[in-house]
Amino acid sequence: MLSIKRIITQNEFSRLKDDWNVLLKKSKCDTIFLTWEWMYTWWECFKDNKQLFILTVHEENENLVGIAPLCVDRKRICGITVLHYLRFLGTLPTSSDHLDFIICEKKEEVALIAIIDYLFHENSWDLCLLSNIPVSSQMNKLLKEVMGNRPFQSKLSQVCFYIPLPTRIEEFYSSLTGKMRNKVKREQKVLHKKHSNFELVICKKPTDIDNAMEKLFVLHEQRWKTMNHKGNFSKSSIKKFHKKIAGLFLESNMLMLYFLRVQGKDVATLYTFKYNNKLCYYQSGRDPEWSKEGVGGILINLVIEDAINKGYAEFDFLRGKEDYKTRLTDKKREEVDIFISNSFNSRIYLLFRNLYHKIRQSRQLL
Repeated sequence: MLSIKRIITQNEFSRLKDDWNVLLKKSKCDTIFLTWEWMYTWWECFKDNKQLFILTVHEENENLVGIAPLCVDRKRICGITVLHYLRFLGTLPTSSDHLDFIICEKKEEVALIAIIDYLFHENSWDLCLLSNIPVSSQMNKLLKEVMGNRPFQSKLSQVCFYIPLPTRIEEFYSSLTGKMRNKVKREQKVLHKKHSNFELVICKKPTDIDNAMEKLFVLHEQRWKTMNHKGNFSKSSIKKFHKKIAGLFLESNMLMLYFLRVQGKDVATLYTFKYNNKLCYYQSGRDPEWSKEGVGGILINLVIEDAINKGYAEFDFLRGKEDYKTRLTDKKREEVDIFISNSFNSRIYLLFRNLYHKIRQSRQLL
C-alpha cells in the first residue's frame, strides 16, 4: 500500500534533491524541466504569495516512487481572490515544457490513484491546472480511468517541434528541401564573403556566465523591440532565475550558451540546455542591425551541426510553431493542459474561460 507525504517547507524541498533526481531517472518523463535544480531554483525566485504543495509517494518500506511537483497559487479578478489553484512548479512567469508527475516506471497507475485520492481528500484548493503535459505521458493516458466521475478537462496547449539528429551533417541537410538547403548555403557564403572572420562561440567558464547571460538578455530584447514586444527577460526576477539556473547547469554540464561572433562582435545568441543526449532550444536573441545577413538562422544551423558532431540524438525546439522551425522539420509532439475541478467556483471559472477562448478563436478566423 502506498502512502503520501506533503512537502510544505523550502527546507524539506531542499533535502529532496538526491532522491528527486534518482526517481526522475527511473521515470518515463525524464526531462530537464523536471529536474530538482530547475524546480527548486524556480521556487527560490518566484515563491511570493504561493505555498508549496509537493506530494511524495512512498511504498511501505518508505521507498520513494512518485512526486507531484505542485504549489498553491491564487487566481485574482479585480484584486479579489476567486480561486485557490494547484499548478506545477516551474511554470509562469517562466515557461517549461514536457511537465508531468514524476513516477517510477511501472508504478504509474497505483501512484496516480494515490495522488488523485489525496488531492480530493484535501479541500484547500478549487482548481488543479496541470500544464504542458505530453500527449504521450502515462499520466495523460491513465487519468480518465483514474478520475472516474470526478470532473476534469483536457485541452491541447502546445506543439513542440524537434529534429531527430543523424550521425552526419550531410544527412541533416539532405533531409531539407532544395530551396532550404540553398538558402542555408547562400546565407553562410554571403556572411563569410562580407565578414571572413566569424565563429561559433560557447560559454564554458563559470567566471564568464554573468556577462554571457547579460549579452543574451540584451540581444533577446533587441530582437523583440523591433516587434514592439518587451521579450521574455523583461523582469528582473526572471533574469535572476535564468542567471542562477545557467550557473547551476553550467556546473553540471547541462548548459550550452552559443554566440555567433562576427569580427569580434556577438551578433546572435542561442540559449540551450543539454540533457539525456538532447539539445533543447530555450531562447534566442540577435542584433537587428545584422538581421539582413540572416545571423539568427545561420546560428541555428551552426548549433545543429555542433550537436550532430557531438553525437546528440535530438534537437528539441520546444513550444511554438514559428516558421524557422517548420522549415527545418515536420516532427512534432503535442502537449495538453489538464484542468481538475474541486469546487463550484472552479466550474464557473472554467465555463467562462472556455467561452472566452472560443470567442477569441472565432475573431481570429474573421
